[in-house]
Amino acid sequence: MAGLLDFVARFGAEERCIEHLAGLRWPGGFVCSGCGGRAAWRLKARPRVYECATCHRQESVTAGTVFHRTRTGLAKWFLAAYLMGRDKRGVSAKFLQRELGVTYQTAWTMAHKLRHGLSEDPARPLRGFLEADETFIGGRGDPTSRGRSTASPDKSLVVAAVEKVPAPKNKTGKHGHAVKRQHGFFAGNARIAVLPAATGIELGAFLKANVAAGSHLLTDGFAAYRGRDAALGEHLTHTPVVQDDGANAGEFFPIIHTLFSNIKAWLVGTPRRQRQAPAALSSGMVLPVQPPQFARWVGRLPHSARRRMRHHHLRSAQDRRHARRR
Repeated sequence: MAGLLDFVARFGAEERCIEHLAGLRWPGGFVCSGCGGRAAWRLKARPRVYECATCHRQESVTAGTVFHRTRTGLAKWFLAAYLMGRDKRGVSAKFLQRELGVTYQTAWTMAHKLRHGLSEDPARPLRGFLEADETFIGGRGDPTSRGRSTASPDKSLVVAAVEKVPAPKNKTGKHGHAVKRQHGFFAGNARIAVLPAATGIELGAFLKANVAAGSHLLTDGFAAYRGRDAALGEHLTHTPVVQDDGANAGEFFPIIHTLFSNIKAWLVGTPRRQRQAPAALSSGMVLPVQPPQFARWVGRLPHSARRRMRHHHLRSAQDRRHARRR
């Protein structure tokens, strides 16, 4: 993705945005959906509309898109999509309101439609090369719910599967620094769910319901993925990799771990009223995650208090002792 100045130079005007959408709708040039005519002109009063020169059928470049019938300039829509795609933490409607110079209701609608446009049909399964792993959210420091136990009501078991998409190389034939860390891949579509327990039956049912048959799945060495209860061998190719093995350590898990890190940062760091499915995590992610009690409690704290909690580990021991004395 280009930098902000390059993006504005390319899509900073309404005319450029219309031409780009027209190129996406008719890659080989205008084709009338009614008569198949190739000649058309644009309406002066409605520049987003093309009229067929043969049958006079009118077609809009924004029809069937998130921009359909919008009164907001396309340059602002394009910039909103750029800002949302650049920030992995998520972009609020208030931020878009300030940056785009629109009303809050307009900014909220734009953010909502863009996120909806990133979503996909839940019936479409994940496919290809994938990673799967599980994590726990909440219940921090509870001695009654150690390890993989979910005895604490504030602790939720979350499982995820994410597609590994091969990343294209740049003009020099190399990958950027971020892609190198992920061994030439980036995150594709993902599925996330809350499970009652990390058993072979639960994990196997989740994967078989969300991953297409014949896919290649990578997991860690957790035995539940390999047992007869999961029965993954009949559905897909499963390759368990033990992270402690020197030959395989760190070979394929940066993507799934980054996904979990973003989810946890979003749950703790985002005010409750602004929590929506974060778009930068992946394109079209289904996120049926119920925030645990701890995350909901943190969400009600003032911003300054949440900031101190997030950066508490950066404070020196002397500062923490001083704070306890007060």
